[in-house]
Amino acid sequence: MKRIIFVLTISLFALTSIKAQIISEPKPTFSDEFNGVAGIPDPTKWDRPEYNRKDNPKGPDGWWSKEDSFVDGKGNLIIRVRKIPNKNSDSDAFDYSSGAIRTLGHFKQLYGHYEIRCQLPKQQGWWVAFWMMQGNVGSEVNAGVDGSEVDIMEAFGWTDKINHAIHYDGYGAAHKSVGKNELIPGIRTGYHIYSLDWYPDKYVFFVDGREQYRSTGGGVCNQPGYVKVTAEISTEDWAINSYWSNDPAKATYPDSFKVDYVRVYAFGPNGFPTSTNSIPQNKAFRLYPNPVNESITLDLPEEMSSIEKLDMQIINSTGQIVKSFKQVYKPEELLVSDLSRGLYFLTVQLNGSSYTQKFMKN
Repeated sequence: MKRIIFVLTISLFALTSIKAQIISEPKPTFSDEFNGVAGIPDPTKWDRPEYNRKDNPKGPDGWWSKEDSFVDGKGNLIIRVRKIPNKNSDSDAFDYSSGAIRTLGHFKQLYGHYEIRCQLPKQQGWWVAFWMMQGNVGSEVNAGVDGSEVDIMEAFGWTDKINHAIHYDGYGAAHKSVGKNELIPGIRTGYHIYSLDWYPDKYVFFVDGREQYRSTGGGVCNQPGYVKVTAEISTEDWAINSYWSNDPAKATYPDSFKVDYVRVYAFGPNGFPTSTNSIPQNKAFRLYPNPVNESITLDLPEEMSSIEKLDMQIINSTGQIVKSFKQVYKPEELLVSDLSRGLYFLTVQLNGSSYTQKFMKN
């Protein structure tokens, strides 16, 4: 079997002469790298809600405030949490405030890939999220099909637990949800990538390119949705425990959630494979490891061992071709260690067809 070695991370799907899944290049539809001078997030892309998000009649409230979402001038969005003076007319000694941004009124999309690269906070008592509101989430008529809240990730400063969830049938007595959480050691160190593939028939959740959960929710929503990047804080009993955010009274604020980028793109006409788990391995390209730091190995299946030359491109998640390899003849290594961290696509062109799969660069 011929072997091609790359310096990258990837998981390539089955390539066979008849059964191959032919995929077009990704189409970027939205992105914010949060570059530029310090100040407010781009108002042409983001709305910043401001109201009493987590009212507590028995204790401090948790507000969403515009001043707690800002760009730091160093390429990051900052979502901050603070202890603030009491903001309303109740008798609380103080309140809390955190930031939130959303693409409501600026961008929405049906299906596709949704991705954030971010660094989690350090303190307990609050939680951060990258999520979507799809269709009419308040509807109780058609389960999740006409409206779903999809929590691509919810995370905390005090635990390595990552939560994925889908909510539907409104937020009242009829409310239902499905989800999964898992402990990912080291997830609070450095930046990590959280993403969702939203298909007409399923949702697939990823952390650093590894599939963590897949579900149809209450029926996959068939209406466009918008994106939210938020922090929340509540002093009610349901929140201040070891299942959720823990007690903010024991935290040291301010604390911050740093976001490197948010990117969205549309699928090609045939979609993207969601996992290599369903690939017949005896007919697939074999690539490892994924994610990558230094090098990756690609083995062609026996039935393709006569192939000597390949055309390949590496495309970033904004649709730019960052590397191109023409008629590569028995390559030993293709050096891509200069790529920045993030999501990429390797496209292999062979016999008039293109075969694409995503990979993660650490």
